[in-house]
Amino acid sequence: RVETGNIMTVFYPFGQVKRWSVMRQNDGMHFENSVFDLVSALVQTNQFLLSEPNVKVCKKPKYYSKDRDSFIECDITVEKYLFDIIEHPNLPPSIIVVIECKDYSDAIGVGEIEEFHSKLQQIGADNTKGILITSRGKFQKSALKYAESKGIALARILPDEQVKYIQYELAKRPPMVLPALNTIRALTEKGFQSDDGES
Repeated sequence: RVETGNIMTVFYPFGQVKRWSVMRQNDGMHFENSVFDLVSALVQTNQFLLSEPNVKVCKKPKYYSKDRDSFIECDITVEKYLFDIIEHPNLPPSIIVVIECKDYSDAIGVGEIEEFHSKLQQIGADNTKGILITSRGKFQKSALKYAESKGIALARILPDEQVKYIQYELAKRPPMVLPALNTIRALTEKGFQSDDGES
């Protein structure tokens, strides 16, 4: 279901690189569907944060919030269960990765990250991990700093013939000066152009 002309490249910490084909246009639901397809493929091949067995990828799931006394809808989630969910249908997930898709043309500010963090806390502070992904926009530096402080991963799909996807979890790591600088530039500069065609 994806065009063959575009390549999605995933950069993981410590240099591991993976590539997939992606849709050329990502807007609104098309973008969410493209991300859902990618995440599903990563889970099926055990290349995602959570791996089989007992993993479920969900589109538009709802989770109860005690704070709101109502349900919170998410774009995409990946749920990990301790046991087979077919045999134990009422078993709650032990870990939930919540993926928020933001197909904005403008910069994503700290307010978006704060709102996403609040959503994660209401879903389950002790068993959630968040990934916020954008396609056309960029992340403001204050958003990067806040995401780092809260352990939220950020991702961005870049323009044609450049890196299509970067998953960059902001964490304390040994310094990798040039690759890290390029990754931060890719996340924060609109129209970023790579010197080496990769990041």
